[in-house]
Amino acid sequence: MEINGSAVIVTGAARGIGRGIAEAYAQAGAKVIAADLGSLASRLEADWHYSLAARDELERTASEIRGRGGICTAIEVDVSERASCQNLVAKSVEAYGGLDILVNNAGIIQTGPIVDFAEADWERIFAVNVKGIFLLSQAALPHLVANGGVIINIASVAGKRGFAHMGAYCASKFAAIGLTQSMAAELAQFSIRVNAVCPGNVDTSMWFDHLSKSAMRQRQYGTNTVDDTFTAVIRDSVPLGREQAPADIAEAALYLTRAENVTGVSLSVSGGFEMS
Repeated sequence: MEINGSAVIVTGAARGIGRGIAEAYAQAGAKVIAADLGSLASRLEADWHYSLAARDELERTASEIRGRGGICTAIEVDVSERASCQNLVAKSVEAYGGLDILVNNAGIIQTGPIVDFAEADWERIFAVNVKGIFLLSQAALPHLVANGGVIINIASVAGKRGFAHMGAYCASKFAAIGLTQSMAAELAQFSIRVNAVCPGNVDTSMWFDHLSKSAMRQRQYGTNTVDDTFTAVIRDSVPLGREQAPADIAEAALYLTRAENVTGVSLSVSGGFEMS
């Protein structure tokens, strides 16, 4: 698909991987909807475990993209709610006259041993990481069918390999990959391609606000700070010896958007951390 002039929704776009993807599409000439929780986060994060993207972060992302000459509109969304997904698609189509590309990037994490993992945390992870893909893709499909569009789901290397104390997150990302494959098979008749990108170790708030602080990881690597833990993971686990940046994930998304004969794949971008 030609990216220049296309209309694209990127969820989880206020920061991290989503922001990098939104910036890359805008630089390639796309009309971008940067979608994230924004003010909707306040009613969710009181019982969550790290801070979710705020409204000012979402607005700043859109403003900075526009400041560099890109086309970008910020819209709030809770991907776990059908009405919110439908509202996002309706506003996106109203803003740009259609929809060509959907990037389902929004995701959350919680870790802990299965023996006492909270049911509410399990349900929240699946509501965002799996149901969110389903709900937003379903809302977007009438418009994507009209244009022979592209769906890209941001999964994880944790969707290809299980890790201790990450049962809920791994299960949700395995599900995201399975859903990607099913959608690719089902939607090919409409010339809609569906692929997944599986990031490795990216220096996002998910890593630094949660994963690097886990006592299990600090014991595993003999570290005391989040920076030291992240550095140790890269040193010991990534053959190419460097972390993955949002720009690396964005480059994969752009490739999968343009690759007209590629569908149903789950592309690892992990410096060799995951090689399947």
